[in-house]
Amino acid sequence: MKKTLIVCGVFALIYSCKKDTPTETGITDVSTFRAAGLDVSWDQSGSNRIAYSMKGSDTYYDIHLANPDGSNDVCLTCNHPLLPNRHIACPYWTANGKWIIMVVEKAVHPGSSTDALPGFGAYCDIWIMRNDGVYAYKLIDIVNDNDHGVIAPRISHDGKQLVWTDRKTAPNLFNPIQQAGFWTIKLADIHFSAYDSIAPTISNIRTIEPVTDAFYECYGFSPDDKKLIFCSDINQTSFLNEHIYTIDTLGNNLTKLTDADYNEHGFYKPDGSKIVWMSSTKSTKGGTDWWRMNPDGSNKERLTYFNEPNSSQYAGHAVWAGLGSFAADGNRFVGGRQVSLITQEGEIMMVTIKH
Repeated sequence: MKKTLIVCGVFALIYSCKKDTPTETGITDVSTFRAAGLDVSWDQSGSNRIAYSMKGSDTYYDIHLANPDGSNDVCLTCNHPLLPNRHIACPYWTANGKWIIMVVEKAVHPGSSTDALPGFGAYCDIWIMRNDGVYAYKLIDIVNDNDHGVIAPRISHDGKQLVWTDRKTAPNLFNPIQQAGFWTIKLADIHFSAYDSIAPTISNIRTIEPVTDAFYECYGFSPDDKKLIFCSDINQTSFLNEHIYTIDTLGNNLTKLTDADYNEHGFYKPDGSKIVWMSSTKSTKGGTDWWRMNPDGSNKERLTYFNEPNSSQYAGHAVWAGLGSFAADGNRFVGGRQVSLITQEGEIMMVTIKH
């Protein structure tokens, strides 16, 4: 999600030259959940509500809640008295459905709000809000300079751990492996009070960084909370050569699940039987689509065909599949689909898996 104009140009040049033309397999049905939006999280606790971020008329992102059919849409964070009310995005439900964790732009910082867009993450902090908006607390205060930032905070299914991706060095467009900056994975213990009026506390912050000075983007926990899933350009010569990995929460047992092309945005099916992720593999138009695989990386299978002119799912131009979130039954997921890597503009798709 953190691409630049230069990266976009290089990426399109590399991946628009594919010679083979894939054929749609009919595994999925795809529809538009929101014509404008980006990050998304589906509550699996019982409410069945979908949290998503969407840019408002004030040009800032806010978090909305809606039913899967799009009805009963409310803005949870718009003009909220407890928040800075600049960019508010990257929602993620806790497993009990009571809280939503989010990335919130600081009220005052030295840079532009463009740097704080969802997926860029500069000048942002990690907050948590109760699902009715009554209580909101800052959990992690990120250093307020351009070297630092935060993306994709997640809370474990047992509600005991918080993981996020933490930037330590700003992007450098002239260094192929630093075009999105250098990041680390941060893991901490989180403690909820019996009273919602008392803020959760954070302790025991530790760093997971398999290789020093690389790009990392962590997407959260496996369903059993024993592993983290993330993408990285570990030991690659370019930021564009990202792969999906898992690692245990002690920072051991690093496992690479993909081995070719450009890969990001991995997330588990609720029962842990499959991982869905985004890949440029076999993309005709230079964008990316969603694929699925077994948790060990075997049996890779394409799910969508947004970048194939011969497919009914063709978007009409290059698009980039993003972060997604499953319904509790594991038969559907919603995910952001970027239409511009420069502005980070996107739409949210509903994908039904038929078999």
